[in-house]
Amino acid sequence: MRVELLPSSFAAGDIRHPPQFLSSYLVGDSVAIDAGSIGFLGDLERQRRVRHVFLTHCHLDHVASLPMLVENVHEPGGDGLEVLAHDSVLERVRRDLFNDDLWPDFFRLSTTAATFVRATSLEPMQPVDRGGLRVTPVPVTHSTHTMAMVVDDGRSCVAFAADTGPTDLLWRYLAGRPNLRAVFLECSFPESLADLATRVGHLCPSTFAAERARLPPGVRTIVVHRKAAHAGRIEAELAALALPDVELVEPGRAYEL
Repeated sequence: MRVELLPSSFAAGDIRHPPQFLSSYLVGDSVAIDAGSIGFLGDLERQRRVRHVFLTHCHLDHVASLPMLVENVHEPGGDGLEVLAHDSVLERVRRDLFNDDLWPDFFRLSTTAATFVRATSLEPMQPVDRGGLRVTPVPVTHSTHTMAMVVDDGRSCVAFAADTGPTDLLWRYLAGRPNLRAVFLECSFPESLADLATRVGHLCPSTFAAERARLPPGVRTIVVHRKAAHAGRIEAELAALALPDVELVEPGRAYEL
């Protein structure tokens, strides 16, 4: 399985871990997990190959570029981009983004002759098959309705844990996946802001370590979602813990998992 966290910032020089402000993963060519930055991707051909976008939740850093993506990939006579999410997320995306004020309501404007976007409701723990992948949404603990996406291509299983604080169902579900290869797991705040992390449904290094301990040995844990203002401190605190099989994500790198 090929996975890439799309860059969301321009960094001078050869920086392996540039600041990450937005969240979008490409899984293969046609499936995206979240739409924070994918609509800003300079390669329009890569955008056009995306046919299915799974949204973990409705926070802006995960949906910011969705309106641009819908417009960028539209082809007259095509079947439009499919957006898959929980009903509550789809409702907020339509109300707050595609509301004819912030952006045209391409859901309403979609017709048989001119389909811009199609909405598909996801139910917790009910897998769907898209682009040769089986995607299972699993609820996690965050400040708004959020579901991790567990992706299986028949050979490898990779979990995109989304934004989450300490959670339970995801780890119990992954314990039954013998082909689990990697988890993209957030660590948003340093220890000095542990109380804030708890209140808004995020992890800091100590809670990250506790959640990581619930994974089987040998599963790669790739650290994402470090808040840019605290990224260096989080990196140092994680390094001090010397956790096995843990690495910082490299935006723009194609991971073969």
